[in-house]
Amino acid sequence: MNHILQTIDITTITLGRALTILGSSLGLVLCVVLVYMFTHRRTGWRPSVATTILILGPVVSIIVVCIGSNIARAISIGGGLALIRFRNTVEDPRDLIYLFLSLATGMACGVGFIGFGAIAVGMILLLLVILSIFGLDRLGGRGKRLRILIPESLDYSDVFDPILKKYCRGFHLNRVKTQDYGTLLELDYNIVMKNNKQEKLMLDELRTRNGNLNISLVQTAVEEQ
Repeated sequence: MNHILQTIDITTITLGRALTILGSSLGLVLCVVLVYMFTHRRTGWRPSVATTILILGPVVSIIVVCIGSNIARAISIGGGLALIRFRNTVEDPRDLIYLFLSLATGMACGVGFIGFGAIAVGMILLLLVILSIFGLDRLGGRGKRLRILIPESLDYSDVFDPILKKYCRGFHLNRVKTQDYGTLLELDYNIVMKNNKQEKLMLDELRTRNGNLNISLVQTAVEEQ
């Protein structure tokens, strides 16, 4: 047990050691990608994220091996990486877990902690699979964002409360925003449905109160701010 937690000697990079580092990093991040695809099987996984996870680990391993304990190399590589700017917005915060896990895997293999990295990654992936199977990562998933347009003349203080109490387990008015130069008001609610199958009935009743103006109902997780 203690043997697999020991580091491998990377002071001298031979072909065998290089292949060991890159092969172990690639194998571990491949497991990460497979778990990513499994846990996103219901909502759909993004090929770009899966590819990034797969390539990130070996690339980080290469960087760590090249740096070693040389401070000058670390500064030069850090300066080069500073030129790269990441502007891609992560739509699902859960994707960050897999990206950081791929990064950590590459670092562990790069410094020689291959056994420790395998054990740590295996435990984390097992936890993610358990959370996905039992649906614990989707608790509270009924939370939605409700936006209702109303005429400026309509008193919105409690006009929709009876309908929301009927169909929602809970609701909260976040903000009120004017539109079309003040001729319309947009009410922004956070709601939790009692039964998602009754969404159409709720929307039909809301339309009778807001003069059949636009109403949007979206999942909070994918709402654009």
